[in-house]
Amino acid sequence: MGCFYCINNDEYLEKKNPEWYNGSAKQALREKGDCMKIHIGMRKIKSLIALGVAFIIWQLIRMSLPMLEAHPVFAYIYAVLEIRETPEKTKKFGKLRIKATFIGLVVGLVFITLSVFLSSKMNGEIGQLLIEVLLILIATLVSLVVSEITKCENFCGIAAIIAIICMVSQNEKNIYLYAVMRVIQTLIGILSAMMINLFVNKRGKE
Repeated sequence: MGCFYCINNDEYLEKKNPEWYNGSAKQALREKGDCMKIHIGMRKIKSLIALGVAFIIWQLIRMSLPMLEAHPVFAYIYAVLEIRETPEKTKKFGKLRIKATFIGLVVGLVFITLSVFLSSKMNGEIGQLLIEVLLILIATLVSLVVSEITKCENFCGIAAIIAIICMVSQNEKNIYLYAVMRVIQTLIGILSAMMINLFVNKRGKE
């Protein structure tokens, strides 16, 4: 009786709303099956290759500067972020991100100098900390304004982030060197992504 009811119920649903029964229901089952599949597409593969390229470039730099950290964290981050669907998008957004990166670098280095100078005039640790926080806030604002004026579009935040990264470099002995290296890591990641995206697309057309 139960099976007869189920069969008749399915038949009833199909007759009542055949478009839903044959369309939406089947589509839902198909999507459920697709969700259970692991898909490793070309974008994921390009991201992995870009990470490898960024690592190799960084190790070549470390041959001259062995005091640097083994892994270029910022290069890894931007190598993954800059892999786009098409080489055109990678090139377009990569240029804007590089522009924003240089804005952040210049602002960061200027405010590092101000921070070092003003902190030397303060005796207490609390006073030095307040000066540093105040300068970070001002540097962030300046980075956002300058990047907006130079039409960096949606990458104004990148300029501010780079400026902050420069100012909070943890190595006090080589603060300028480490600030510049953070930016170089960013550029390595962006350029690695651009090279891989362009190269893979070119090979695909051939």
